[in-house]
Amino acid sequence: MAEHHVLLDAFADARRTWDELVGLQPGVVAGSGNLTEAGLVELERRVEAHRMAVDVLADALETEPQDLSADR
Repeated sequence: MAEHHVLLDAFADARRTWDELVGLQPGVVAGSGNLTEAGLVELERRVEAHRMAVDVLADALETEPQDLSADR
């Protein structure tokens, strides 16, 4: 399992950024009529952080050594 630490760390980071993004719940804020410019900036920041984390996860998947036993 230690040989997959980069992949697992990338997955954990993608999950964390997703949780932070969902935690903002812009729909709830918009429904209350209080969607501010600062809220939009924070939403953009969280979306970008999640996008970057997913890119790192995709890169980790591409560079992960193949398990030869799965091919048999």
